[in-house]
Amino acid sequence: RLRQSAEARHLLSLEPNFSIGEIQDIRETAGMASRGKALEPQTLLAIQSTLAAARHARSTVSKHSEECPSLWHIAKEIVLLPELEQGIDDCVDEMGQVPDFASMKLAELRHQLRETRQRLMDRLESFLNSRKGQRVAQESLITERESRYVIPVKAELQNEIEGIIHDVSNTGATVFMEPWITVGLGNEFRQLEMEEKHEVERILAALSEEIGSNQTTLSQNIDLLALLDLTFAKARYAEQARAAEPAIMPSNGSRERQPLKLVSARHPLLKHKAVPLTVELGQDFLSLVITGPNAGGKTVALKTIGLMTLMAQAGLPIPAEPESSIPIVDGVFADIGDEQSIEETISSFSWHMNNVVRIVHSATSNSLVLLDELGTSTDPSEGAALARSILLHFLSKRISVDYANLSQTRKRGIVE
Repeated sequence: RLRQSAEARHLLSLEPNFSIGEIQDIRETAGMASRGKALEPQTLLAIQSTLAAARHARSTVSKHSEECPSLWHIAKEIVLLPELEQGIDDCVDEMGQVPDFASMKLAELRHQLRETRQRLMDRLESFLNSRKGQRVAQESLITERESRYVIPVKAELQNEIEGIIHDVSNTGATVFMEPWITVGLGNEFRQLEMEEKHEVERILAALSEEIGSNQTTLSQNIDLLALLDLTFAKARYAEQARAAEPAIMPSNGSRERQPLKLVSARHPLLKHKAVPLTVELGQDFLSLVITGPNAGGKTVALKTIGLMTLMAQAGLPIPAEPESSIPIVDGVFADIGDEQSIEETISSFSWHMNNVVRIVHSATSNSLVLLDELGTSTDPSEGAALARSILLHFLSKRISVDYANLSQTRKRGIVE
């Protein structure tokens, strides 16, 4: 993962404007399509943009496959579906509408619809412009009711023309009537509308069926694209945080401990306020005691060491110099802060000791233990003796320990 991150940083240096693009999680919709659901045009557009982005991502990584073999190992598994991508592009426009050229039948139906509608409007306008129409019409207007084209007729004169009443105004003064002379054309227009609707549904169903048949491929592509997206996000984070990929020190099969080395490490949450920390642990010594005055950065140092270790093992670049190295550990155990509970009658000292007991039982020789203010919140001499025995226990088990305390005075008994 760190190698992938380093390659992503290199690729972005060559292609600074590269991004994964408009990827959407289409796994659920692809699953619905596989169960026979016809998808809406907007959903199809989301799938089409995802397919296009997948093609672009694979193509870009492919150009740098020799320099970025780890990234290409991911990207080459992306399966392109050019016919499906083009099919959606041909059948759904950018506004989410099915265009006339989606099929020959649809083009013909819409041509007939336009012609029939024009004939229908011409006939209605002719009636409105006639002497009879001008007398019975409330106003010279063609409107629509219940998917039928009608004219507003004065209620008291409705019996003077033959036709079908589709609606009445709120006042009752106007009825919206379809004259008998246009009913035939209206029926023809309505039938063409239904045929057009069925053809659009057929086109969407055919595309949805193809998406459903590629559900497994689409789901796998999303997983691969998500991994690439994460990798490039790590690379961009590294650029912003001036982070680098540390050397990873895996176990070499011997009893010898692998060292932890941080060079100019900075706690990422402190950003520009962070004071760089350089520290080594695990080569010449396994236990490190950090001492100093209050507000001297001891706790931040512990948290930085623990966080850098976890970030590296998660495959994240760390805000430190490239000379840094991190050993692989089986756990990072920390007793930092104070979580005393009045409700549970747990004092600060008891809370710390509960944590320490848990760590003593769980930590192994391949663990990292971070202890803050061990042995405090109790009698100083007793706390020092307890802290000394705990540190000696970890040392005897060859467990790496970083320990910070409040002052040099309280630590004297432990160091000696």
